Amino acid sequence: MATQLFFDHLLSTAKMADVNSEHPVETEILLADYDAPVFKIVKTTMEHLVTQKYIMQNKLAVEGFIKLSVYYQPPQAEKISVVTQKVPFQKQLELPAADYDVSFVTVGGQSQYVNTRPQNSTRIDVRGAYMFTFKVFAQQKVSAVTTIAGSSVCCDSGEISHFCLAGQNIRQFSVENEVTLPETLHKILRVQTRSQPPAIAVYQDKITAKGEISADIFYTVTDSEDIKKHTQVFPYNQIIDIKGIKENHVACTDISVCSFSVGQNQDSKKYMASITIQIDATAFSRQQVIAVNDAFSRCYEYEKQQQEMLCDTNMYHIDKNIALQIRENIGADCSVRDIIFEIAPLKNYYEINKSTVKAKVTANIIAVNSQNEYECFARTEDVVLDWLENCSQYDEICLKLTADNCTYTHTGGNLQINAAISVQGFVIEKRSFNLLRSFEENTDKPVTNGEEALVVYYAQKGERVFDIAKNHNASPADIMEENNLAGGVLQANQMLFIPAFAE
Repeated sequence: MATQLFFDHLLSTAKMADVNSEHPVETEILLADYDAPVFKIVKTTMEHLVTQKYIMQNKLAVEGFIKLSVYYQPPQAEKISVVTQKVPFQKQLELPAADYDVSFVTVGGQSQYVNTRPQNSTRIDVRGAYMFTFKVFAQQKVSAVTTIAGSSVCCDSGEISHFCLAGQNIRQFSVENEVTLPETLHKILRVQTRSQPPAIAVYQDKITAKGEISADIFYTVTDSEDIKKHTQVFPYNQIIDIKGIKENHVACTDISVCSFSVGQNQDSKKYMASITIQIDATAFSRQQVIAVNDAFSRCYEYEKQQQEMLCDTNMYHIDKNIALQIRENIGADCSVRDIIFEIAPLKNYYEINKSTVKAKVTANIIAVNSQNEYECFARTEDVVLDWLENCSQYDEICLKLTADNCTYTHTGGNLQINAAISVQGFVIEKRSFNLLRSFEENTDKPVTNGEEALVVYYAQKGERVFDIAKNHNASPADIMEENNLAGGVLQANQMLFIPAFAE
């Protein structure tokens, strides 16, 4: 009987791209008639908001805008003001040739540098650069031998249980709520949003995501120089269509805010807030595949090739809060008005048997001194995700960090900031398997078996029956039957009888 090989596909989430791309930011901001004129630039922040991302013909296209927020001090005014502008961007990235039917993309970013200066009291010039981080994950197929049919071939096979990408889709929607703000509202300075992981239910060809977005609205009023905060909750319940997924699949979501605006009805004088939310939903399925790890022929000389395969053996969600404490001396004559956090994308540093995941968190402390001039003090700290140190260098870590809450005390010039950093996302654990890729017997070169009918072998605990059989050109099944072995791995040192192979 001629030897026949049967194949199947193993699936693995492969990182097809992990690149940084710098994007220049050059714009001019013109203040409106209702904006206070500019006297001194205090701080400029940049953040990206993605409106579209898709892959077509091995090209990644990402569209959105970079939101510039320029905090400045008007002349002879104790209140800080802010002006914002959205700078649109389009980025394209060439990807390796592959099948991208099932894939997902993560986009991170941070300000590289920014130079802001007033041209006059109503015109601000901004020059800088923003660094994007693009990661593209796709389902990779690898052909593996599942069984070998041949009377003279012995195989070592095992079941591999692994996750694979089942589908991905994006849904964007808007929610509008009435906001209770004081009648003496002077200026909305910024909005900080945060979300908790939604409750997810998986159905045939769709998932539902139910949760809420909390928006902290920071503003000033006419009769005070302090910055106040109002929190508004935006609940949602959305259905995302993902063709091919089933009830037993595992789904996860990435929630991001694309836009937020507050307007006032001139007749009712009520404030309405509108928020646009984007849900990136990814589904995974668990599969079991029998794959051949190794094989040998007892009758003929043979040639074989091995391959190393990474499989997604586990996928788990992350939802944690990290306590961050920052101390800074800003002087006793300064009074803190606001603290704005900027968080750089995660970086993974792998050493021998240990993985260190870090992110840089910058606290921008906006304060006013005794001369009634605003200043910005920046303090950067490393945040270490030490509970991920057991991740291997192959694991895919898809996490997003956001500032969740912040309190501070300022006594005698010493400032202590206590902040909570929210960490959300998922981790794909990978394991390496050494599998058989090809096997071919040379029937023109038979192997001469020894004359001994029985060989005595002193085996050690932990040895595999297949390896012993391979070394003695014997049948693993015959060894187990001759020695009454229940499993393929020896549980103790023992003497084994190795039966010679019989045609």
